[in-house]
Amino acid sequence: MAESTQSIGKNVVRNNLKAQFNLGDVFIYLVLALVVLATAYPFFYVFSLSVMPYKNYLQQPVHLGPSGFTLAYYQQILLNPSLMRSFGISILKTVVGTILNVTATLTAAWALSRKELPMARAITIFIFIPLYIGGGLIPYFLVINSLGLLNTFWALVVPSFVDPFLLLIARAYFLGFPQELIDAALVDGAGHLRIFASLVWPTSWPIIATLMTLYGIGHWNSYFWPSILVQSNLQPAIVLLQGIVASERAQTALGLNITKQAGAYQSFVAAMTVLLVIPMLAVYPFTQRYLVKGIMLGAVKN
Repeated sequence: MAESTQSIGKNVVRNNLKAQFNLGDVFIYLVLALVVLATAYPFFYVFSLSVMPYKNYLQQPVHLGPSGFTLAYYQQILLNPSLMRSFGISILKTVVGTILNVTATLTAAWALSRKELPMARAITIFIFIPLYIGGGLIPYFLVINSLGLLNTFWALVVPSFVDPFLLLIARAYFLGFPQELIDAALVDGAGHLRIFASLVWPTSWPIIATLMTLYGIGHWNSYFWPSILVQSNLQPAIVLLQGIVASERAQTALGLNITKQAGAYQSFVAAMTVLLVIPMLAVYPFTQRYLVKGIMLGAVKN
């Protein structure tokens, strides 16, 4: 009896294992492993290039890891005032711009989600227009110039004050906010501004984290308009990196002289690329779960 019970238990365990690990699951895991390898290896390759002596890189065409180790290219970046100023502008632009964007987007979205706002639906429909029709590059530039923002730090922040798509997501999120809590706060004598600051804002972290992540990534990676609206002394690091890649004159103007270092130019560019990617890699894992939750809630309620 005991042996039959034991054999039955082994069969049950064996069947469970077969059910859990079938060929379909193995195929899915293999595909996911290839996707991870295809997306992670390019960054690992650039990182390896940035920390190995360039002469070691030239000795063999394929590297599975760094061959040798040096921080000379990172030291060049950290000791160059122009490059450090550009990184400082990137950080300041991202922090200040994200704070202003999130504050403006949330307040506007909360107002548009309230039924008592006059013409709320008409205003919401009007916001859809910029999603499909743009004013064009020249009118955009002329507006920035007429406002006196050209060649100022605020030209990097103010033009992208509120993104219509993110505003609509935030509005859809607030449409599902419990009306009972708002009514109770109104009965207690709280005004709409007090309700938003004390009740709505502290309980809306999913949508706040979503907006912070998307706005922050947009500010950090923005290239086109910062390269046009401001001069070189106010350009973010990503614009300066593109200038270094595109022209050797930018290298000479910065006093880098990296073309004289036996091909170390590519290693220097790789080091700057790593410094630009690391902040996003460090922040995104902490906000990813809020990002998915905020977008899903906004999409479902919309």
